[in-house]
Amino acid sequence: MLGNSKGFTLIELIIVIVILGIFAAVAIPKYIDMRRQAADASARGILGGLRGAVAVVYANRALSGHTAAIDMTAVLNQAQLSGYDSSVVAPTALTVTISGNTYTFRITPTDQLPATPPSVTADAHPTW
Repeated sequence: MLGNSKGFTLIELIIVIVILGIFAAVAIPKYIDMRRQAADASARGILGGLRGAVAVVYANRALSGHTAAIDMTAVLNQAQLSGYDSSVVAPTALTVTISGNTYTFRITPTDQLPATPPSVTADAHPTW
């Protein structure tokens, strides 16, 4: 044996690699779960923004005496939304993609304006 050897033995390197593998096995699923939670939080924020925009559009139309149905385009013109990657707008639905997760928001129009305002809901999601 050399009395002045420097460096790591093969056993020490293998132990470090095993410990790093254990850390990775624990951290990667946690990271994926945190990404999903962040996307869900962004979707809940978008839902709140849409509901607020519906209230503003409804109030404007009620004050001006308009009784036309409120659609998603009118709501989006009033809303200031962010936090999504892409979107598809239909007359009664908005589908957004957030970090690879798809969320659909639906507006339920009413023909009884100004007596009954429309409502905005999100498709059922297990973590909400």
